[in-house]
Formats: sequence, structure tokens, C-alpha cells
Amino acid sequence: GPDKGEGAKYLILGPGHEDLNPEGYIVVRSPHWNVFLGHRVLHPDPKVAAEMTKAHKIYPYAERENPTPTKHISSEGIAWEAFQSRGITYFERLASILEVEPVEPRDFMIMAMLRPLGIMPGVKFNPTEEQKQIFAQAAIVGEAMARANSYEKRFDGARVWEGKYWEKSLFITDTDQDLDTHTQLDERASWFYEAIGVTDGMMGKIVGAGQEYLEAQKDSDGEWLDGGKNYVLTIPANAPVAQFWSVTVYDNDDRCLIDTDELPDKSSRMDLKLNEDGSVDLYFGPESPEGAPESNWTKTVPGEGWFTYFRLYAPTQPYFDKAWELPDIKKLN
Repeated sequence: GPDKGEGAKYLILGPGHEDLNPEGYIVVRSPHWNVFLGHRVLHPDPKVAAEMTKAHKIYPYAERENPTPTKHISSEGIAWEAFQSRGITYFERLASILEVEPVEPRDFMIMAMLRPLGIMPGVKFNPTEEQKQIFAQAAIVGEAMARANSYEKRFDGARVWEGKYWEKSLFITDTDQDLDTHTQLDERASWFYEAIGVTDGMMGKIVGAGQEYLEAQKDSDGEWLDGGKNYVLTIPANAPVAQFWSVTVYDNDDRCLIDTDELPDKSSRMDLKLNEDGSVDLYFGPESPEGAPESNWTKTVPGEGWFTYFRLYAPTQPYFDKAWELPDIKKLN
């Protein structure tokens, strides 16, 4: 980020706010009223990570001399949904945002299609009973389209390595999401069906900096990953990262972290059992396979599909040269 990991004070200005450039602040102007901050702590020690999180403070600029203490709320033990609503509720949520938010030029065409549906700035969404039924059906069809676009990518260069099922997760070329001839509509839909938010640092543009996200929806036989079956992923030695790699498992229905009583991820910073050649075997399944080290196993849920992200933090040249390849996930039973 702009502070290079050193920490800083950020001043967030909303639409139409007068220009401010106070000394000691990094000024960020938001084109929208609703703003969220994504905060990822990369420290391997959970206690240190918790302390770093609690060190964050958010308060009105007017209170800068004597800010109100920031309230930190832990999500532990709280049931909550981190994915988009479904059915008519999806359109109700969408309308509530677009009712108050400024519209960017890149979205004018989409807004033109929403106006006949009663979704537009300054207008309360008030569909008839017949329209509600249509919206409910549209939400089902629309999500099916989004899922196919995301889970079975058809973009040029989707596959990272020839003959393997690993795909790039992010195809947006920059945060504006526009090219010289068209907007990246399907690319945007693919990413934002699976994820929330995007930054330049997530696009794998710079050798030795930022991140690169890869994903696998299928095993080496081209079959969808099944929570009731056992699999193994062998990560070769000398992974091309200046920092570390991680493997995280998600539920393919809600795209959230898989919900079990175990951690949903493994990383090179953990105490994993390595093979003699420096590679590491990671196991996935409802139970740890016989002979597999518990440290290398991630629990899945029978009856539920899943997918995984392989994240390279600060990818190095061998990744960009494709001198290092990640094998497909293999079925064990």
C-alpha cells in the first residue's frame, strides 16, 4: 500500500467533499458514500496479529485531537453471512445502495437496464407482487450465469499451465476494469462472484511484490472437488515466492471459508511435514487419510463442493517464467 507497510494515517473523503491535504495524512477520495476497509494481517503469530488489529483506529476527522475509542468486535462464535443475498432480497439490497450512491460513467449502461426495473438513484424500490416473483426467478438464473462464468472460466489464458486445471482467479487488468475498447464485464463478474474488493497489489504485476491468486475447482481428472472424497496436492520445493504461499479452502455454494471445526488453510509458514525433496503433500477430505500427518490435512464437508485458492505472496521470476509448476489436486479414493 501507499505506506509500504510502515503504517500511516489515512483521510477518507467522500463524493463532493472539499479538497483537504493535511500534513501527516495519506488522502484517499472515495467515489461512493459506503466504504469498507479490508485488513489482512500477515503475521504468523495469532497473538501479534490480534494486537496489530486492535492497534487500528477509525474516527471522524473532526475528532482527530481527541478521538472516540474504536470498538473492535470479534466475529468468533457469531453466525453471519459473508455472501450476497439471494432471491428478491438481492435486488432489495442492490436498490438500497444504488438509491443513494453516485453513479460512475462506466456503469451508465448497466444503470439504464436497471431503470425499467425500478432500481435507480433517488427512487424507492417498490415492485409489485408479480414483479417480485419475476425478480426471485431472475436471481436464480442470474446466479447460475455468474457461477458458470466464475467456476468454468472461458477467458483467454485462464489456465495457468497447459494441461492443468489451475486457473487465474483475477482477470481484471487494473482497478478501473476498463480497456481501450470495452469494459471487462465478464471478468468483473467472475472475480466479484468469488471475492470482495480488488487492488493493484492482487494482480501479480510486479516480480517480488504483491500477490498472485490461483484457484482450482477440479481435480486432475477434471471432476469437481467433492467434500466427501479425499485428495492430495503436492507442492513442489522452492515455491516461487519471496514471502510465503498459502492454500485456502472455500465452500463453492457461498464462496466463504469452508465451515468446519478445523482451520480452512495451510501455508508455508506453518509447521508442515515436508518430503525429503523439500516438497509438501497437503491432504483434503472429511477425515485425515491413513498415514497422512494431521498438520498437513484440511477438513472438508461431505455433500458439499469446495474449491481452493493458492496464493503466492510476492511471486518471484520462476512463476512468471513458468519454470515452476503446481500439479493438479489428485483424488485418493
